[in-house]
Amino acid sequence: MRWLHYNKTRQNEISEHERILSRIDAWWDEFSRNAERLEGLFRHVEDWDLPDWMHRHLQGIQPELMWEYGPAVKVRGHRLVITPETNSELRPLAEAIVARAPQLKGWEFYSYRLAETLEAALSTVKSRSGLDISDVTVAMNVGDDNRIDLAFRWDRIQSSDDQAFDAAFVATESLLGEKILDRWVGVINLVDHQTPPEHGQRFLPLDRMRPTFDALVNHTRSQLPAEPYSLSVDDGQWAGLKLQPEEARDYPERCDLLTSITCNPELIAATFSNGPFYSERYSRCKETFCYLKVDGSDESATDYQDRDDMEEAVRNALAAQDVGALIGAGTGLRYSYMELALTDVDRGIAAIRRAMREGNVPRRSWILFHDAHLAAEWVGIYDDSPAPPMDKVEL
Repeated sequence: MRWLHYNKTRQNEISEHERILSRIDAWWDEFSRNAERLEGLFRHVEDWDLPDWMHRHLQGIQPELMWEYGPAVKVRGHRLVITPETNSELRPLAEAIVARAPQLKGWEFYSYRLAETLEAALSTVKSRSGLDISDVTVAMNVGDDNRIDLAFRWDRIQSSDDQAFDAAFVATESLLGEKILDRWVGVINLVDHQTPPEHGQRFLPLDRMRPTFDALVNHTRSQLPAEPYSLSVDDGQWAGLKLQPEEARDYPERCDLLTSITCNPELIAATFSNGPFYSERYSRCKETFCYLKVDGSDESATDYQDRDDMEEAVRNALAAQDVGALIGAGTGLRYSYMELALTDVDRGIAAIRRAMREGNVPRRSWILFHDAHLAAEWVGIYDDSPAPPMDKVEL
């Protein structure tokens, strides 16, 4: 079920949304009633099954949600993190849960695991992996898809050791925070102390990891266009892409794409990468990258003569509202595609829907999103557009 862009004209979606909100409020009511018991549990004067209680009440909202308690960072007390971890498409739900949290003295609530001090991170790694990594060093460089790759090196552990990789992963999450891990970390490698450094590779102590990582992110962002695509799209070097999809009865996402032309091939290639895509790695103008998908097998009449007419309509609609730009287009075995960079998602979606409805495009036409946390979201061009083919995420 989509969460942010659910159809407010469909009673079944409204009812499901309200049902989940009711579960969220019931969870927080239960939490508030047991806040003192939680305090007692952390002070070791209460003895009860916390995992079972969390499973019954929090994970009753969505079983894939994870949780973690820890010390508060802004007040004296405790924090609770509610996170979907690698199930990024559930991130909007986790954020909605945290947004509805009550104001409770001595409590903080977050939807990402926070970055920790080096001392706390070393303790976390020790407790979760069983390893002491105080003598580990780390090297960083900008890798594929504008992500930062990490290489951890220490003396006492073989680089093939799974336990060592677990320690490196936990150290990354603990020192950088879960949000940065999700959005900016690329490959995590293990390097044996006998392996000579690669050209230009500098291994640093762990207390230098966060500032060095931040500097690399800032440098990467500084290389991105200073203006949104709506002001620079005509200046780009347009290039074509060619793929070889396999025939199927239907195609989720862009699985039938044959050819595509774009003003930024690197960006479009990143949307096909195995790693999660996030718009912030390719725009410093708060643009959201998404795409329009139109079913070309629908024989219903349309006022547009061809895809060029549709592209022109989209281009004009976005320009008229100053809410984004068309940055690419493609043809698939069944669907036509238009790549979009929106500076205002809600207004941009509204402008595109109007333009496409005026052109009487097929009912099976949608706006979908590249960002990993929006993978379950979609917007039909019409209120009665059916759901697009996609792997459903049940909330």
